[in-house]
Parts: sequence; structure tokens; C-alpha cells
Amino acid sequence: MMKLEQYSDKILEQLQLGTPLTKICKQKDMPGLTTVYKWARENKEFAADLQEARKTGAATWLDRCLELLEQKDIPPNQLGFLREQMHHYRWLASKLISVYGDKSEVKQTGESTIKVMWESDIPTSTHNTQGLAHGGGVQEIQEKKQLSNPEADPR
Repeated sequence: MMKLEQYSDKILEQLQLGTPLTKICKQKDMPGLTTVYKWARENKEFAADLQEARKTGAATWLDRCLELLEQKDIPPNQLGFLREQMHHYRWLASKLISVYGDKSEVKQTGESTIKVMWESDIPTSTHNTQGLAHGGGVQEIQEKKQLSNPEADPR
């Protein structure tokens, strides 16, 4: 029976170097892919380490892309393939590493308050607006209407 402690460092190291997990798990001395996924389900710390190692691996691939871009002797028949590879690695990095992603995240700390104020030149009756101005709201206005017109009892 394979143990997580035996293999976790090797797996994480290879992921950080940009080796895909499927390729790592095909090696003779390594556990199978389903075993690694089972370990990740059962051990949240290992799952978090896997994710972090994949992020580092994506950064490694971006570094490799920069090296490829600096090469001067790329054969013309390889340019299309190379462009597709770089596009894929860039896309992968945008999904794994938030710095390179398309989505921005806004976090709010503390309490938020919205204050609504308005000014109007339109004349209004003081009967309706006084209740709102003093914080009485709709209930106070309805009570004032009932007092001013006792025959119109909606109950």
C-alpha cells in the first residue's frame, strides 16, 4: 500500500517544475493518478499543496516561454506550433495564478453605509414629507392620513 508521506514531496516538486500530474503518475515508482486524487480528497492540506505546486508550475512554464521568445534560431515551420504552446501556457497561468488572470477581485472590509439625499425644486405637501423627514417613514404617513380622514378606514 502506497503512503502519501512517501510520495508527496516528489509529486509536489515535479509539479512545481511544470511536469503535469498525469505524466508524474505514469512513472514506474510513482502512485497512480486515482490514488493521488484520493489522497487529495482525504487530506485537505495535501490538496492545497497540490494547488500551490500547480501555480508554481504554471509560473515555471511562463519562464520557459520567455526563454523560447528570446531564441533567435527557431525554424519557420515551428513558429505556429510554438505560438499555440505559448498561448496555452499563458491561458493556463491566467487560470491558476490570479496575478495573470482576467478577473479582478474586490474585497470589502468594515461596515458599509449608503446615505441617499436629494434636493428638489418641485413643491410637495408638507403633510406627506414631514413624516419621511423625521424618520417616521410610510407608517407615520398612513397614520396621519387616517387621522385627517377618519371615514376612510381601510380595515
